[in-house]
Amino acid sequence: MTYKTINDTTIEEIIIKKSRFICVLMPLNQMQDVDTGRDEIRQKYPEANHYCFAYRLRQDGSILERCSDDGEPAGTAGWPMLNVLTQNNLENIMAIVIRYFGGTLLGTGGLVKAYTQSLQTALDKARIICMEYSQKIMLTLDYSYYGILANYLRNIINEVADIQYAEQVRLEVWVTVGKLDTFIVKVEDLSSGTAQVEILERGFVHNKNQHYLR
Repeated sequence: MTYKTINDTTIEEIIIKKSRFICVLMPLNQMQDVDTGRDEIRQKYPEANHYCFAYRLRQDGSILERCSDDGEPAGTAGWPMLNVLTQNNLENIMAIVIRYFGGTLLGTGGLVKAYTQSLQTALDKARIICMEYSQKIMLTLDYSYYGILANYLRNIINEVADIQYAEQVRLEVWVTVGKLDTFIVKVEDLSSGTAQVEILERGFVHNKNQHYLR
């Protein structure tokens, strides 16, 4: 299982008929991040006319979605923004578009286009990453096998969570669940059966061997 998201906050601004549309994209990890993020935006951009938002958050295997027009005509801001996130298959992300009214009415069609364009412009600048459902594993092995294993691990693991150097080397690494069986067999082979493998928790992590998707 995989999904796409962003790894850091992205901010882009466009001007349409003297109205400022500032789109802020931010990663989400939990529901509390939604309110925290919205409060921060209101403080950073005071006296704006609208703070429209949309988010998609993965929780317990389901996707929670919500959007708001924040005073714009119904369906002209929040829903088009949510549609952009959905069409791009993005999760654990919130988009907030701040509007400073420039004095010219855009009409419903113009508003839909403006909010869609604002969000898409920010997405074009954002770093999109792939999160993979992975298994965390603790490896304990002798130093004599560490160099051999390190070369293999560099190309197969998603992330190194921790390394401890004591009498033996202890590594905590994340491996894509679909590659787990092959990974364990390879570790046992490269260490001549001496490496200890302990299975820990599962979760989604960024595959750092991949380049940014955009």
